[in-house]
Amino acid sequence: MKFGFFSTLDNPDLRLPYNQVLSELTEQTLAIEQAGFNAVWLGEHHFGGEGFDGIPNPMMILSHLAAKTTDVRLGLAALIVPQWHPLRVAEDVAMLDQLSGGRVECGVGRGIFPRELTNLNIEADRRNEQKNWRVFTETVDIMKRAWTEDPFTYEGEFYSFPHPGVKDSHSWRERDPRYRSEEGEYIGMSIQPKPFQSPHPPLWNVVDKTPGFVVAAELGLKPMTWLRARGSLREVFSTYQEAATRVNGRSMALGEDCALLRTTFVAETMEEARHIIEEPLNMLCRYVSGARPRSIYLEPGEELTNEDNAKSWFDFLMEKDHLLIGDPEFVAAKIRELDEEYQLDSLLTLMAMPGLDHRHVMRSIELFAERVIPLVESRQQAAVG
Repeated sequence: MKFGFFSTLDNPDLRLPYNQVLSELTEQTLAIEQAGFNAVWLGEHHFGGEGFDGIPNPMMILSHLAAKTTDVRLGLAALIVPQWHPLRVAEDVAMLDQLSGGRVECGVGRGIFPRELTNLNIEADRRNEQKNWRVFTETVDIMKRAWTEDPFTYEGEFYSFPHPGVKDSHSWRERDPRYRSEEGEYIGMSIQPKPFQSPHPPLWNVVDKTPGFVVAAELGLKPMTWLRARGSLREVFSTYQEAATRVNGRSMALGEDCALLRTTFVAETMEEARHIIEEPLNMLCRYVSGARPRSIYLEPGEELTNEDNAKSWFDFLMEKDHLLIGDPEFVAAKIRELDEEYQLDSLLTLMAMPGLDHRHVMRSIELFAERVIPLVESRQQAAVG
């Protein structure tokens, strides 16, 4: 199992200067690279005047982190591709892959917040789910083909490239029949640069609903999920396993190419962990509850009770086994359970809670590296032996 560090740069009420938030992320990234984490992962969100989800362009931030690091991989989780022009996003991801020497992991998503989708691409408004899916799949198709085909042409429902009837202005150059017809029309495109990784960076899909795991396999995307309860993770990972086996023409293992995000925090004791993290976690969950209500965290067939609603978010999620929060032994034991049950490719840790002091995040990273990872690896080695 590989470990990732996920962040959305939450900064409640914009209390901190943005450059301080970036500086803290940089320090955290250097620490997780030193600790042996596989990747740093950033989401994408816009218009966050409340101070949450402060990453309008994760690729720019990751290009900065690429220059500060050597080995850690640079993950997008997720790039909301329907909000981008497909050729620009293909160029920018490829450029980041080149700048980093091939360290990009490209997760894509359909978007969730109406205020983002409606103001950046009304065609992708999720109030029309089927149309949003079509915009998403067409954009992903264009990205992959732009990276791998030259000349590149495309005819789709929403996009056609190159635009027909346009004369190629580079008439002083000798005509290249791949790109310019004898009449001078621009007929084929060359998307540059191509990615450093061949044929392109690994592609992930941030997804939660079961049908989405089938679509991910069919599109050649590796699934990454967050909201699923323990009892339903096997359902979706098995669904992906079956679909990917069919698509790839080879037997896929359960958990192969799958990633799970879990809220994670490590302290010296269980009591200290709760004391530090409870209010930041409650703050985050209150903020996202409009899109992610308590019912979404339940087991299949389970109903939300009045008792569930009366609990704090911390108590509710801890009882539903969604949290990796506690002392090193507790966190390691929970990770071993996940590993043994699902054989996951990657576990993403969300440690930087809104309002949580930077020093606590750094201490959690330190404890995870020094005490959690060795406990997990020792159990894995014993199981192999």
